[in-house]
Amino acid sequence: MSNSKYRKVQSMLHLSVFILAVCLASVSCTKKIDINIPETAQQLVVEGNIEIDKPPVVLLSKSQNFFGNININNLSSYYVHDAKITVKSGSDSVQLVEFCLNNLPLSDEQKKELLSSYGFDMDDSVPLPNVCIYSIPDLFSCILNGNCSMFGKANTTYDLKIEAEGKTLTSTTTIPTPRGANYLEVRPRPDSIPNDSFVSVFVNITVPDTFGNFVRYWTKRNKEPFYLPASQSVWDDRLFVGLNISLPMERGYPKGQKVDMKNYSYFLKGDTVTLKWANIDSKTYDFYYTLENDGSGSPFSNPVKVKSNIIGDGLGVWAGFGAKYYTIIVPK
Repeated sequence: MSNSKYRKVQSMLHLSVFILAVCLASVSCTKKIDINIPETAQQLVVEGNIEIDKPPVVLLSKSQNFFGNININNLSSYYVHDAKITVKSGSDSVQLVEFCLNNLPLSDEQKKELLSSYGFDMDDSVPLPNVCIYSIPDLFSCILNGNCSMFGKANTTYDLKIEAEGKTLTSTTTIPTPRGANYLEVRPRPDSIPNDSFVSVFVNITVPDTFGNFVRYWTKRNKEPFYLPASQSVWDDRLFVGLNISLPMERGYPKGQKVDMKNYSYFLKGDTVTLKWANIDSKTYDFYYTLENDGSGSPFSNPVKVKSNIIGDGLGVWAGFGAKYYTIIVPK
């Protein structure tokens, strides 16, 4: 199901509940309301990226009906297997191969590290899912010694072609030249109290004096994986062109984790904080911006169509990341 249809269904559901509540409160509201929600065609869902000095990685799955039965004990059934996936840049081309976690000769701890390195949020209380990805044939030698048949390069365009289940999908992304940040700095959080354990971490950046620069960022605390900020992970330069500014970094958390909003986004004294700051192209920005600003299912918000950069009978994103990494140790 496409994201726009998903949100429409969600909005209709919330609205029907609201109408029902009004009806129960008023004897004059007795009309029966039937909502006919049509089935939607299943689509391929693409989550792919290539980063500077890292190989391309693609997750390929199938969209699910909002009211369909999702078997959380067999998530592997939603992955699409035996696809032919090719990544091309100029005269260089590589056909990706499928790797499934259960088939790898690794310990659970090594599997968790591998998953977190590719952006999966892992909870120790949940069994490891059998995640399947497509990547270069020499993935392990690439990870161990840096010998890769293909890895991301700055200012380079990469074409993606997927052939699966009788469908052909294509996409193109560019890894921009990474402009990066200047430095990280620690400041007391607003309204801090004596002997406060929490602090704010700011990133200082110099924004180019030309329009058309886009970034996405992640944060990492100590040995945790990189997490995305909950509010918004992508930014454009419209408000900051030509400026030197310091902005507060929002600490990321695993998806679904309950957060103490009083201390949300702050780091602790003694933390080792790492920032992943990536320049992205405009279509990658459009995808993540519309995905993160889709109204969150509220029936009173305007629907937002997620702008996928996948061409064909599918949806999702093929993203290039011009990433740089920065670390600061918060004084105790």
